[in-house]
Amino acid sequence: MQESSRPTVWPLYVVTFLATYTIAVAAISAPGIQYGLQISESGTSLVVGAYSATFAAGLIFFGRLGDRWGRRRMFRAGTLALAITALLTASAPTMEFLVVARLVQGCAAAVTTPQVLASIQSILQGSARLRAVGLYSVFAGSGTVAGQVIGGLVNSAFGPDLGWRAAFATVGVLAVIAWVGARHLTETRSPKPLGLDARGSVLVALALLLLIAGLTNVAAIDLVAPLSPPGPLLWTAGLLGASAVCFGLLALHARLRERSQRPSILPLEVMREPAVRTGMALACLLFMMIGGFAYNYAILSQQGYGLAPWESGLATATLALAFVIASALAPRIVVRLGGTVHGGRRTLLMASVIQGVGLVGLGIVAIVGVDHFFVWYQFAGVLIGGGQGLMMGPLVSVVMAAVPDEAAGLTGGLVATAQQTGIGLGIAVLSTIFAGLTQLLPMTTAYGWTTLATVLLTVLFALFAARIVEQAEE
Repeated sequence: MQESSRPTVWPLYVVTFLATYTIAVAAISAPGIQYGLQISESGTSLVVGAYSATFAAGLIFFGRLGDRWGRRRMFRAGTLALAITALLTASAPTMEFLVVARLVQGCAAAVTTPQVLASIQSILQGSARLRAVGLYSVFAGSGTVAGQVIGGLVNSAFGPDLGWRAAFATVGVLAVIAWVGARHLTETRSPKPLGLDARGSVLVALALLLLIAGLTNVAAIDLVAPLSPPGPLLWTAGLLGASAVCFGLLALHARLRERSQRPSILPLEVMREPAVRTGMALACLLFMMIGGFAYNYAILSQQGYGLAPWESGLATATLALAFVIASALAPRIVVRLGGTVHGGRRTLLMASVIQGVGLVGLGIVAIVGVDHFFVWYQFAGVLIGGGQGLMMGPLVSVVMAAVPDEAAGLTGGLVATAQQTGIGLGIAVLSTIFAGLTQLLPMTTAYGWTTLATVLLTVLFALFAARIVEQAEE
């Protein structure tokens, strides 16, 4: 197809933005959800994280359905489902209803998201394709940070009773816009679509949901007297045990699918590639940091400092701007530092240092109790947002360049699955640490120690990033 024909692609960017915007809106709305539905901290974390469980589980499955049935068809179905689930989440009367609606919403996002890059690869050629892939990363990153700013403004505009509901409804507005625009997308299919693995997808969703539920339920345990009452401890043990069983069944399922030479949701022959495992680890760690940091910030700023949601959201504007600028500049920095593999590795390592310095500084400010916390937050936000933007920008291209050609097709789906898994786990783990520490320490001090704990994830990210070149050369 000629580039001059200007095929329609903007709806793809809207959905790319929505995929991360939806989780960010939920994070900034967490205090409002907790107040509006009168639920616990662990219940709020489950509401926010549930979306990621089904999102992660469905990406590969629905990507293959798009290859078979048509990517535009799947994209339109997914955007319509996003609009409907936005209405359901906005009108949820109870926590249980909201959790189920968020799970379905994650499925809807999983229907649309894998069609984006596949459509770009099929519709565009040459420089237009390169620009589109670059914009994909920018919009994905922008959704993460814009969700906090826009979500905070909408929460405040509609008040404590309707604010979080209105914020969830904005997802539906954007989904309808993408659905209308998708009429003009070019329909594409794969000439050789891979087989499906519905059972494997269900096992992934169950394992992740039970894991997230178990981790968030830790916050309900009284750390001083964990057996008084024993219910939260028993529930946590049961949920985590059930998750372990599901992960075991998933591993067995993957081996059986491999032996019978049938398609698997987790293709072991691809996952044995060191660069694939490293790429999944990097994606999971990055999004653990992004998800957990955003959630804990919303709790601290609104419940700890009493900021209105719009003030809480606007206070992240510096971080958001640094993120967008850094992710946009990342491709040029990668080229200047030595190209996709070597330059990408150096960029990721540099980004780890930049973010680590920001996290350490913010953690110390919170622990020491320095006055004017949010002024210091702006300085730290430049480093944290800039570091995360430099991580996000080159991550996928660096990993794809490091894996063998025969594994490249499935690697993108696995990395995307790891990203969504990371968001859910980050919220579950880091919010649980934060909530646990608030039982023993003032909230700001607990936030500081939790932020310092996040530095450990940054160190792990740097260690994995350092292995990229070695694996590319093996």
